Amino acid sequence: MLGRRKRLPCLSGLALLAGALLVAPVSAAPKRVMSLNLCTDQLAMTLAGPDQLVSVSFLSREPSLSMLHEEAQAYPVNHGLAEEVFLENPDLVVTGTYSLHNTTALLKRLGFHVEEFSFAQTLETIPGEVRRMGALIGQEKRAQAIADDFTRELETIAAGQCGKDPTMIAYDQNGIASGRGTLADSVIQAAGFANLAADMGVIGVAPFPLEQVIAAHPDVISIGAPQKAPTLGEFVTRHPAIGALPDTRIGAFVPEASLSCGIPSVIEAVRALAALRTEIAPCHGNAAQ
Repeated sequence: MLGRRKRLPCLSGLALLAGALLVAPVSAAPKRVMSLNLCTDQLAMTLAGPDQLVSVSFLSREPSLSMLHEEAQAYPVNHGLAEEVFLENPDLVVTGTYSLHNTTALLKRLGFHVEEFSFAQTLETIPGEVRRMGALIGQEKRAQAIADDFTRELETIAAGQCGKDPTMIAYDQNGIASGRGTLADSVIQAAGFANLAADMGVIGVAPFPLEQVIAAHPDVISIGAPQKAPTLGEFVTRHPAIGALPDTRIGAFVPEASLSCGIPSVIEAVRALAALRTEIAPCHGNAAQ
């Protein structure tokens, strides 16, 4: 990495050239945008104009992580290295707050315009993040329209719910559950379910004993799709005791990668769970409570 002593001469060369190549403050509509983070990749791909986005992270092409993995095939990929950014010489670099600390700090010292996006993501944060990215890349109108559509659809889904909320737990490999403050929690609630893990005090993503899942007997257990390279951790969510629960629906009910990042496409997860809720607790014959 750049911190190794034997690479210091190259780093000095980067610093010397930076002053000659980098321009002063980025304009309102940068022509060359580079993303180093999976979530900023997808925000940028959603909003960027033709030829405006010059590179995205290699993770954006991974189907298990990125909802826009097919769109990502059209962009060159990077591995978050400062050398890659320097060679591209973008007007704007977007990345995540908790990723690539050394690269981010170095790029800022070299004079690049770097904007960081927080990983604290719920449905409520998405419209603001969309508008922020739109403002950074000069796509304000497009961003506002997408943010408004997103909020409007959430309101429509909420208006179609009635009766008592069915219970659900998002249960993943090794017995991990998504509790309060997670994107999964906000999706579960928006779709009209009560999140079992959050109601039992889980904050963030944390281990949740299989015995408690069985004892709580939720209406739905949402598990991840089988991985290409299966692990022993997957057997927790497929334990025979879970499969024996009467009247509990078990499966991968949301699109793959839809809970990885707070982006507009996460609405697909809300739609899928809302449709499932309608099957479980249809409104006809029920009085709204």
